[in-house]
Amino acid sequence: MKGTAKTGRGLALAATLLLLLPGCAVVQQLVTRTPKAVEEGKCAFGTFRRVEGVGVLTLWGPPYQRGFAHGCLMAPAVLEMVDVLCGSDLLLSNRKDYERVILPLVESFRFEQDDEAELRGILDGVRAQLGASAVLKQIGRPLELKDLKAYNTAGDWYRQACSSFAAWGSRTRDGHVWVGRNFDFLPAKAFFPHQMIIVHQRAGAKRAWATASAPGMIGCVTGINDAGVFTAVHDVYLPLRPIEGTYVPRLLVLRRLMETCTARDLAAQALPILEARRQMFDNAILLAAPVRDGTPPAIVLEYDGDFAKAKGVTVRTPADNEKGLDPEFLTCTNHFRKRAKPGLHVLDYRQFLLRRVLTAKTAHGEKVGLDIAQKAMGAVRLPITVYSVVADLDTLDFWFARGEFLTPPHARDYVQLPMKRWLATP
Repeated sequence: MKGTAKTGRGLALAATLLLLLPGCAVVQQLVTRTPKAVEEGKCAFGTFRRVEGVGVLTLWGPPYQRGFAHGCLMAPAVLEMVDVLCGSDLLLSNRKDYERVILPLVESFRFEQDDEAELRGILDGVRAQLGASAVLKQIGRPLELKDLKAYNTAGDWYRQACSSFAAWGSRTRDGHVWVGRNFDFLPAKAFFPHQMIIVHQRAGAKRAWATASAPGMIGCVTGINDAGVFTAVHDVYLPLRPIEGTYVPRLLVLRRLMETCTARDLAAQALPILEARRQMFDNAILLAAPVRDGTPPAIVLEYDGDFAKAKGVTVRTPADNEKGLDPEFLTCTNHFRKRAKPGLHVLDYRQFLLRRVLTAKTAHGEKVGLDIAQKAMGAVRLPITVYSVVADLDTLDFWFARGEFLTPPHARDYVQLPMKRWLATP
């Protein structure tokens, strides 16, 4: 896995922060809550509980209010996660790089109005709960909005690994669309006890969706929505381009997919969202759903900041599969396979291993279900695998397995979570 932005990205700093347009001020209404409600894990516009040992944060209401509930309920964890990711040598070669490299880099990112309001709500919720104790110890000052923005762009300025697949049709049980996903990230001890599911209930035209994530994150790392649409992000290790202009945090682009996409032509829905939002670096995004309109149930969006080439996005479908990979499978790791010529990389073995496991397990009539999906994700797990997810997108059956520090999840660690009920319209 490649290292951090460090000097290469720091030297490329450019552009200014594009915030809200004039006249788009956010009305900030404090959420009424009592200390007792917070102690019980309840807060207006949000609840926190543990299900099968997994932390589950459920949020609803307007962006600022759900952000306030998020910050209020998860205050110590938000503070610790921001401090660990932004204020230590964990992601940086020198912790001073945070103030002199990363914060200027964050000024190149544009946060949409609702995202800005939700982050402001998190900040106010943390302050309401912790008061003068809302201090980032390693950074050496109180938590500020700019720190939450930096934390929510860590997926852009720090590289990950990750693997995922989708299978459907004659290769799966009942012809359903099945997906599997490993999230591979730096082995930060703080991440493991704080990893959780964040459920966003439906808000107006925005669909209900959930993500496997961490406190203080408002974007989507691995997501599923109430229409059975699934998405997951993967870094792509191409040479860095000069930073110029304005960008959108990639985890918030995935959130837009979760809030809007339904089980129909995935490329037609996703392309306008991605083409309107420029990326700082290179990503491969798996998007899958129980589509029945003749278009592929799964695609990979090879997505970078090169607008001169196909508006920054190339769609890879099962028709582009390498020889030997069934057209009812699609796999995704840390590589472009269509937008750019695949190069050799130490982690590329996972692409071929996924293909081999899926093909071998179904060669004699076996169907992909929970067992085979778990075996596929187990075959490509890494010491830095934070969690694994398996889901049947037709039924919203959802299994989640947490890893421990330098100990990736195993088949025995999967627990089934009632995702369909959580995403149902209240």
